[in-house]
Amino acid sequence: MGQTKSKKSVSPGLHVQWESDYDSTWEEEDERPRKKKKNQIPRHTPNLDFYQNKKPFKPNGVYIEELLSDWKFDYEKLERNHSYIQWLFPLREPGRNSSATPLTMDEIQMMRKDREVVRRFLNAYKLMLGFYGIELQDSDTGKLQKAKNWKERFHNLNNHSHNNLRITRILKCLGEMGYDHFQAPLVRFFLEWTLRDNYLPNVKRSVLDYFMFTVKNKQERRELVQFANENYKSHEPFIWGPEKKLSIYSSEKRTKNEERPTSRKKTDRR
Repeated sequence: MGQTKSKKSVSPGLHVQWESDYDSTWEEEDERPRKKKKNQIPRHTPNLDFYQNKKPFKPNGVYIEELLSDWKFDYEKLERNHSYIQWLFPLREPGRNSSATPLTMDEIQMMRKDREVVRRFLNAYKLMLGFYGIELQDSDTGKLQKAKNWKERFHNLNNHSHNNLRITRILKCLGEMGYDHFQAPLVRFFLEWTLRDNYLPNVKRSVLDYFMFTVKNKQERRELVQFANENYKSHEPFIWGPEKKLSIYSSEKRTKNEERPTSRKKTDRR
């Protein structure tokens, strides 16, 4: 299942309804599978080399093992440095760091098969979660919880908007590296804290415009959009999904919940 097309960054006040041209979440037809290229030995693998601890990130960077160990709790350095994020979470598109190279399909395949690379990638994810005040509670499901220092880290996140771009990159890279199941829990976490619990006001728009639509699993995307719709509190219209389908989806969800048998507690007859 593929990702949605990029959405326009538009204020709700400028258009009043969901636009199907920018969102494949509600399409029913399956996407055509991509043609596989013939196996070729790649000559240039900078992202793989970095993750194999063979070269430092550029410019003026360090090796990944040093980054993962020495930078883990150096939040000031993680905040100030803007070069490492493109190397920790490479994408198949150019970023703002001209010294970083877009990820290739060959690199993706080789990185997924390398146990040390996979270990480092998971640790890189945990490092950035910690930077944002989040802990990975379950490595199998991607379940998250807030860290002990969440208030301090949330304050930093809310006041440095460039981290919204970083989180979007992280979410996309999770999909590239085979951690699709980590995407929805991270987006759900931010939806809960921005919409339901009214924290992180400066992150809310990025969650709605970008975070949700990085999720590759279409059913999970629908559930996230539905959750966002149910917790959206604004006089402006909800433009991130089709009103009729959201209404039907919500109705079906209520019906399923009503049909689900309720468990009765056993009474103590002593």
